[in-house]
Amino acid sequence: MNAQGFVCGPRLYQFKGWFFEWSACSGPWPLKINGDPRARAGRKFYAMCAEFNQLSEANKKLNRVGGGCQSF
Repeated sequence: MNAQGFVCGPRLYQFKGWFFEWSACSGPWPLKINGDPRARAGRKFYAMCAEFNQLSEANKKLNRVGGGCQSF
């Protein structure tokens, strides 16, 4: 018998020079290039998030670079 499962995490995006995660639970947060969370998120980041949120789902998918649910 083969067992199958899923591991889920926040979706990862790159948009307008920002690398960030967007979690269904906690919302967006900027990340360092190595994937560690940044210490702060300021006005510029949240302004970019507002612009990103106006994109269609298809355009958001074009900017997605990882994360989400993965099967194993």
